[in-house]
Amino acid sequence: MLRLILAGRTGVGKSATGNSILGHRLFPSRLAATPVTRSCALGSRSWAGWRVEVTDTPDLFTAQGRHADPDCTERASCYLLSAPGPHALLLVTQLGRFTAQDEEAARGVRELFGAGVLARAVLVFTRREDLEGGSLHDYVRATDNRALRALVAECGGRVCALDNRAAGAERDAQVGELLALVERLALEHDGAPFTDDVYGLAWARRHARPEDTLRLVAARLAARGLGRGWGRQWGRARRWLEAERRRWPLALLLLGGALLLVLLLLQRGLQAQIEGAALPNAGSLAGKGAGSRR
Repeated sequence: MLRLILAGRTGVGKSATGNSILGHRLFPSRLAATPVTRSCALGSRSWAGWRVEVTDTPDLFTAQGRHADPDCTERASCYLLSAPGPHALLLVTQLGRFTAQDEEAARGVRELFGAGVLARAVLVFTRREDLEGGSLHDYVRATDNRALRALVAECGGRVCALDNRAAGAERDAQVGELLALVERLALEHDGAPFTDDVYGLAWARRHARPEDTLRLVAARLAARGLGRGWGRQWGRARRWLEAERRRWPLALLLLGGALLLVLLLLQRGLQAQIEGAALPNAGSLAGKGAGSRR
């Protein structure tokens, strides 16, 4: 089994790349002004004796995409579809157009899965036809885009290019090149997939009701994601709670003192009432005593 996740910003050709890998059109893909892919989806094929599963994703990795998934449900769906973990993450970008949004998407990948996931990543360039027969490795070495060079290094130099308009033998050759790279990466890790605590939760509950598991995984991601900066409001609230917790002992002491004062005042008031009620009785008894002596 080779499990793959397609990641990257909107508009770079993630779904088209997935369709090229599968060898047929499964994921919706077309030129559009707004994102076409709205939810995660899974496709599979056989290749060289392997079962290959591909998880396509919407924009989960930029700020705009995260805002569209406030309860982390779609990110949880990505985890469930790719559990117990991917053998490779295909970080898709477009040849000649590595932008600030691509950098943001790469940061989003690190934030969601952890920085270690890029040790299992392949940087996939769409629009291979723009190389015009040239070498992708030469293109990467010659680029003056420092962020791109740094990302290639972080991905261990694993790069591949696809022309998603290619068909037949040309497409099969390009996909074979990519999957051979993924196969080598998987074998370097003895076939074990990338995993983390969220994948552990998703896999442990693989026989439970999917909707319950989805809620649990989404809750785990929300908690972990907020801690990584996806929730500045939560960060401020947590700092406020920490400050309040440090003040709680003093507040409890003051509250205890106030309660003690109230009890003392009540006790004194009750005692005064008792003494006031006793005085007339004492006078009456004194009058009776004097009369008896006469």
